[in-house]
Amino acid sequence: MGSNPEVSFIKLIKPVYILMLLVPLIWSSNFVLGRILVQNLPPFTITTARFGIALVILLILLKIKGQLKWPDKDLLVKITLLGFTGIFGFNTILYIGLKYTTAVNSTIINAFNPVVMAVMSTLWLQETLSARQIVGLFISFIGIFIIAVKGSWQVMLSLGFNTGDIIIFFDTIVWAFFTVLSKKVMSRLSPLETTTYANFAGVLFLIPAMLSEWGGEIPMFTPVHSLMLLYLGVFASVIAFLWWNKGVSEIGPTRAAAFYNLIPVYAAILAYFILGERLQLYHLIGGIMVLSGVYLGIKKKTQPVRPGTCRLK
Repeated sequence: MGSNPEVSFIKLIKPVYILMLLVPLIWSSNFVLGRILVQNLPPFTITTARFGIALVILLILLKIKGQLKWPDKDLLVKITLLGFTGIFGFNTILYIGLKYTTAVNSTIINAFNPVVMAVMSTLWLQETLSARQIVGLFISFIGIFIIAVKGSWQVMLSLGFNTGDIIIFFDTIVWAFFTVLSKKVMSRLSPLETTTYANFAGVLFLIPAMLSEWGGEIPMFTPVHSLMLLYLGVFASVIAFLWWNKGVSEIGPTRAAAFYNLIPVYAAILAYFILGERLQLYHLIGGIMVLSGVYLGIKKKTQPVRPGTCRLK
């Protein structure tokens, strides 16, 4: 009897793939909601509220798992750097950049992250960077350049770059540093422990920065703003992270990276309906180049199969 194509298709829909489709959707919403929040609240205040909420949840999860303990002294410097770069630095820089650029631009530029991480891993972890990855890096950079100059020769010749695009590009370097350092720390700690301690260190940096923004006057938090921050704290900072790590553990980082690159697609859709942002031709061209470069950067070289051998699926 022939196989039923409907049954075969259903077997391909694994629960982990559904989670990995939802993770970039949640993270893309951070760019869109962040674009709204920065028009009404200071960036340090947004970041502190978001990760303060996340920290409480993460501490509770660690307590439930019985993993709540003070980390070893030799890890404190690395954990402090994680908090400073990944929590304090990356997210605050992101919200600052979103004041000057669109959510669509920021997510397309953010798609350059996997290639930057490949370069950082090569320099720091001595991982090999193949010729294909170098080509991918170059293609992605050209794509980002097209977006930054808005596809205009006049802008390029006058060097009139969008300040927000440059800020977001710099932010990808900060995230790459955080990711590579996280890999080192997670050789000693679980992902949940690493994230919790990084959140704790980051919030310690954020609180004084937030208070300096206030200037003695507490910003006005509307009910809508509070709900947005609660969503970012619970979903973008905790749930999406846990689902992401589950996906990486089950399907591997290479396949997971392919899902990460759905962020610009989701963000463009959300920005169109929520923010009324319009996609331009240079977005399409630059976005395709960025994603193509990232694909080359993460694609593994297929090993040839020797005659007489059988490759297991």
